Amino acid sequence: QAVVALRAGLQVVFIVAHAFVNMEQALSQALPSQAVQVVSRTWARDSHDLFDFEAHQLHTKTFTVQKSMVCVRRDTNVETLSERSSLPLGSDPLLRLEQKDGTFWVDKANSPQSSSKKLWLVVRDMPHGGHRLSENDMIKLGRFKFRVRQLVASANGSAQPELRLFDSGSVCCPDSSQGDLRSAMCRICLLEGPGEDDPLIAPCACKGSIQYVHLGCLRHWIRGRLNLSDASAGSYFYRALPCELCKAIYPTYVAWGGERTPLIEVPQTQPPFIVLENMVRDSRQHASRGLHVVSLADMVLKLGRGHESHVRIADVSISRCHAMIRFHRGQFILEDNNSKFGTLVAMRKPRLLESGSTVSIQMGRTVLSLFVHSDPSAANMQPLLPPAGSTVQDERALRLSLLNRGSSRMEPDDAAGEAVPSEEPGHEAAA
Repeated sequence: QAVVALRAGLQVVFIVAHAFVNMEQALSQALPSQAVQVVSRTWARDSHDLFDFEAHQLHTKTFTVQKSMVCVRRDTNVETLSERSSLPLGSDPLLRLEQKDGTFWVDKANSPQSSSKKLWLVVRDMPHGGHRLSENDMIKLGRFKFRVRQLVASANGSAQPELRLFDSGSVCCPDSSQGDLRSAMCRICLLEGPGEDDPLIAPCACKGSIQYVHLGCLRHWIRGRLNLSDASAGSYFYRALPCELCKAIYPTYVAWGGERTPLIEVPQTQPPFIVLENMVRDSRQHASRGLHVVSLADMVLKLGRGHESHVRIADVSISRCHAMIRFHRGQFILEDNNSKFGTLVAMRKPRLLESGSTVSIQMGRTVLSLFVHSDPSAANMQPLLPPAGSTVQDERALRLSLLNRGSSRMEPDDAAGEAVPSEEPGHEAAA
C-alpha cells in the first residue's frame, strides 16, 4: 500500500509540473519577446558629473540586452553583468534593466558594494523634444539644480505663489495687547507705539529696545532689499531675509486683522506661472536659497547665462540660452536649447521602456540611450537618435512636425511643445 501511495503521489507531482511547464510556454508565446539596444557614450573627462553633448571624442559602445541586466562602468568602458554578479573591482554601477511580464523597466542599480548615481532623463532626446513638468520635479542645467515648487495653470480662484523656504510657513502674530506697547519704540523709524493700521511686531530674536518694529517699516525695508519694484506681470525673485543683528530668518507670513498675509508685499502674479527653487550647490557662491516666480502669460521663460535670459545663472556650465519653459495646452513644457552640458530631469521612480521609442539617461559622464525592439532580430538596428550633423533649425523643425503629428493622440505622460525663443522682454532675476 505504501508503494502504491508513493506511485500515486509521484504521478500527481508529474502532472502538476507538466501543467506548469505548459503554462510557462503558453505565457512566453502570448507575451511578445523584446530586446533592448543600448548605446553608451562616455565623456573622457570626469568633471562635476557633467557630460559634454558637443564633444566629438566620446567612448561609444553598442550592445543588446534580452534579459535582466546591470550596466556598470569601469573607467570609460561600459559593460553589462547579470543581476547576481558581483561588481568588478574599480567599477561603478550605472543602472539596472529589469524584464517583467515581457516588458523592460529601468531603475537604479544599487548593490552592496556601492550605490549608483542619480538617474537623469535627457530632455533633448524625449518624445517631441520636451518634458511635461510636474511639481517637485528636479531639473538640472549643467551643474546647477532647480526644484519645481509650484505650478499654477488656470486663473480660476486666487492662487498665488506659496513663499516657503527654510520654514513650513511660520506666522508672526502681533501682540494682542498693542495698548501696552505705547512706550515701545520701533527700531527703524524710532517712533513710539503702534499705528492705527500699523502694529508693532517682534519678527526675530532681538530683545530689549530693538525688539519691536512697525510692520509697515519692516515691509518698506525688505522691499528695498529685494528690489521688487521692477517686476513684470508679477514675476520676481524671492529670498528669505535674516535679521542683520540676530541673524534669525524673518517669518514668512503675518497674521493681522483675521487674515494671513505675506510679510513681504510681493506683486500679484498673473497665471499661468511657475515657481522654481534654486538648490544651493556652493554656499560660497550662493549665500541663500531663493524662489524664482515667473509668469508665462505672455512669454516663453528662458534660463541661461546670457543677459536676455529671464532667470540668469552665473555658472560656467550654463549656456547663454540653456533651456526654455513654455505653457502649451494647459501644460508646462521644459525644452533644451541644444546646450553644451544638457538639460536633465531626475527620474524619481522605475520607468517603463516603451517599444519603438528611445530614452536617454545620464549618470555622471555617461549617457545610455535605450531603444526597445519588439522583435529581437531587429535589435541590431540603430536607435532613433538625432543625426550628429543636424543643425538647431533642422532639429526644431523635426520637433514641430512631430508635435503636430502626435498632439491628437498624446498620452498623459508625454511631453509636447516646440520651444522658440521669445523676443519679448521679461523680468530678469539673478540666481
